[in-house]
Amino acid sequence: MQIETQSPTSEHADTEEQRAFRLRAREWMKGRMPPRIPGQHPNPFGDLETCKLDRATQRTLWEGNLAGITLPREYGGLGLGQRFEEIFWEEAQPYRLPWTFGNSFNIVVPVLLAHGSEAQKKKYIPATLKSEIFWCQLLSEPSGGSDLAGVLTRAERRDGRWLLNGGKIWTTGGHVSDMGLCLARTDPTVRKHAGLTMFLVDLHHPGVTLQRIKLITGESEFCQEFFDDVEVPDEDVVGAVNDGWNVAQAQLAAERAGMARGWHGGFQAAEVSEQIELTPEYIETARGLGLAEDPFARQQVGEAFVLDAVYHLTLRRVAAGTSNGRLPQTAGMVASLLAARTNVRRTELLSALTGPAGVASLPDAPGADAGMQRVTMHRIGGGTQETQRNLVSERHLGLPREPAFDRDLPFNQLKTNAPR
Repeated sequence: MQIETQSPTSEHADTEEQRAFRLRAREWMKGRMPPRIPGQHPNPFGDLETCKLDRATQRTLWEGNLAGITLPREYGGLGLGQRFEEIFWEEAQPYRLPWTFGNSFNIVVPVLLAHGSEAQKKKYIPATLKSEIFWCQLLSEPSGGSDLAGVLTRAERRDGRWLLNGGKIWTTGGHVSDMGLCLARTDPTVRKHAGLTMFLVDLHHPGVTLQRIKLITGESEFCQEFFDDVEVPDEDVVGAVNDGWNVAQAQLAAERAGMARGWHGGFQAAEVSEQIELTPEYIETARGLGLAEDPFARQQVGEAFVLDAVYHLTLRRVAAGTSNGRLPQTAGMVASLLAARTNVRRTELLSALTGPAGVASLPDAPGADAGMQRVTMHRIGGGTQETQRNLVSERHLGLPREPAFDRDLPFNQLKTNAPR
């Protein structure tokens, strides 16, 4: 159910310069960009053809001088204000944008801007805008759980180069990526947060072995990587050696900020009023199951609509507040936790609505998309809810940290659940 019958536009508010940009974007995208297909997933990493299409689309935007609208000119961007990006999203409503580049533009580029060397910025940001490099995050490890600082993947200095050994897991889109932002341990003799370094890793290196993970749903968007003496040059160290924890904090902050403003730029309808777009999926699911007039089903759908409204209005407020300085950047942590909590509750509601159809139906059957298939992701994707609650309480609300009696012990004296 959509409140507005036409895509909203703020064209009436354009300055002369903005109007010229709008018309140029409109003309370039027409006939060149792939159409936006209703219901198409923005992150279909299991669909190699769509990933390939997104790379071609990003290249099309670069060739039309529409890539990196707010990024600095010296790194391949246009150096324009946020208003121009909003105009672009309005004009791009009929088309599929390269949404699988979310990690590249929401995380990697901000990290390079904040901590990368000048050489790294000039080498990697334009190449990403041109679609020559597709990025992933190499963070989680089989033994690490939610303790990011407990990584066991190590980088050792030998003969004037770094050699990376270890492994990562649950890497979204690793099988279609060229490079990864990788946190590794470079000094195990200091406390665990102090001996980490961030690296830019070439996933095409012969020492990288990549395996796709097949989920119970049949999807395979995640990967596990193994590193065996993978060479990383000094010029691909991000920030200072053994200062990787600070870089990782910028990385996680960028991820939360991306979630707060909407991970897939332009995916939702352009927002130029206080009206809310409500997904038709709930009502369509109820109707498909013959439950449109059922009081219990109507109650589930109604609460799901309320969750949508609260979620989208809160995201707008956080995005606007962090942009204009009225809210601290830590407010993005609240938005991230809200996304996880509302998604879990929404899944509970729709699972109650669909019953067995939500977990034991063919993919195209009514209710098949509304059930339990992503409930685990809501609880652990982007950090577990327990970790997110700690972040909100400690860093946003300023509450005391949880006690940790081993915080200052050298990492090689800590107990782990895996051999080193």
